[in-house]
Amino acid sequence: MSQTSTRPSQAEQETPRRLGAGPAFAMAAVLLVTMIGTTLPTSLYSRYEEWIGFGVEMTAVVFAVYALGVIVALLVTGRWSDTLGRKPLMAAALTVGIASDVVFLFASDSLGVLLAGRVVSGFSAGITVGTASVFIVETAAGRLGSRASDVGGGANMLGLGIGPVLAAVLVASGPWTFQLTYLVHAALCVVGLLVLSTARETVDTPSPRPAGALSPLKPALPAEVRADFVRVSILAFAGFAVFGLYTALIPTVTADVLGISAAVPVSLIILVAYAASVLGHQVVRPLSERNATLVAVALLVAGMACLALSLWQASTVAIVFAGLFGGAGQGVAFNRGLAVLTSRAPGDQKGAVTSTFFVVCYVAISVPVILAGILVAHLGAEVAGLWFALAVAVLAVVAGVLTLAQERRQG
Repeated sequence: MSQTSTRPSQAEQETPRRLGAGPAFAMAAVLLVTMIGTTLPTSLYSRYEEWIGFGVEMTAVVFAVYALGVIVALLVTGRWSDTLGRKPLMAAALTVGIASDVVFLFASDSLGVLLAGRVVSGFSAGITVGTASVFIVETAAGRLGSRASDVGGGANMLGLGIGPVLAAVLVASGPWTFQLTYLVHAALCVVGLLVLSTARETVDTPSPRPAGALSPLKPALPAEVRADFVRVSILAFAGFAVFGLYTALIPTVTADVLGISAAVPVSLIILVAYAASVLGHQVVRPLSERNATLVAVALLVAGMACLALSLWQASTVAIVFAGLFGGAGQGVAFNRGLAVLTSRAPGDQKGAVTSTFFVVCYVAISVPVILAGILVAHLGAEVAGLWFALAVAVLAVVAGVLTLAQERRQG
């Protein structure tokens, strides 16, 4: 679950290799299809609970193991597209996505198979986020060139938000409760492979291959970015924890507190958070890094206040606004945080710093969700949600304080 990639691209120095808006949007569509597959199970969790027989704690675990696949893929394949090319890695991501769909076809009565499907799905996403956004930038041209990373980020987040909606609609209107969703996504991936086959490669693959070119990325934190890393990572952690909650546990919260269990309206509530992430980043683009950070803090605090209000008053409107503000805060926090780190990290360690930041983000989307699932099971959705909202708000405020303190020291 990542919005952009910042690895320096060969095409940025070779403008003749840039192809135009059409190919860039085609690659964005391929990215969107890949990311849709990673959140399809969200609308099916309640049915998995019923058919397989597990509770909210295991639902959180089923969601969280996805992050394990993402992190492994990021670290193992993070360098590969620079050596093997963008197209092979994107094709691999789509193929692994199809493999996860096949696994999910047999997951309706097996927790182990369901967990395996989530890990494979996460691996598909991990390959994609390390390759797709830079591929989009490399294929863009003209006016789109300066906004190409936004196109990639938007496709990423909208794909994540569309996944639950697509699954909910298919479950509500089609046959084969579990199978149809994954068959449709597999078909979309096949279309994505066909589109990808028409794209032009943007990397001249070296021959012979440099030594260590396919070695795993090693997370690193050079001294030049440590202070920045702490504050932007705390804020990004808060934002991604919100996404983890919305993707994994909001169906449980809406059913237990609001009495809303129909998959389509619940999935639309989730979509609001992801769409707000894209819009929030765009709205604050003109702001300085300091002001954008403070806006992200304010949005996350406001979102958690709305979440607390929704639980206290059983308000559907409030939980929608919680996703709106929280999602927008996440979008600002992640994009600006990543921009800060990549602009200030040493040139030969940008990839390692980015990898470390991604690891923090995916820990944030998994560990807090597991803890929240345990609290929901033992204390109820209302109390667990209030503690979660308080923790996220405190983290956001701490990040804001650290930002202001660092500004005073530097000023």
